[in-house]
Amino acid sequence: MSGFEADVERLAARAKEFDGLVERAGQIAADLGRALEGAEKAWGDDPVGRSFAAAHAEPAAETAERVRRLAGGLGEVGGTFADAAKQYRAGDTAAGDSITNAVTGE
Repeated sequence: MSGFEADVERLAARAKEFDGLVERAGQIAADLGRALEGAEKAWGDDPVGRSFAAAHAEPAAETAERVRRLAGGLGEVGGTFADAAKQYRAGDTAAGDSITNAVTGE
C-alpha cells in the first residue's frame, strides 16, 4: 500500500468552490477592461496625458489580460479537481465491486 488517501467528497466540494473564483476573476477582468476603455480620454491628448498613457496604458492592459487568463486557469484547476474526484470514486467503486465479486464468487 502506498499510504495515500483521498477525501473524495472534500475534493469534489473544493472543486465546486472554483466556480465562484472563476466568476469573481472574470468580473474583475470585465470591470478593469471597461475602466481601461475610457481611460484614454481621461488622460487627455496633451503632453502630460500622453506621458501618463505611455507609462501606464500597457501595464494596465497586461494586468487586465493576466486577470482574464487567471479566470481561465482557475476554471481548469477546478475541472481537474472535479475530474480527480470522479476518477477516485470510479476506482473505489471498481475496487469494491471486485472484492464483492471475489467474496460472492461472481
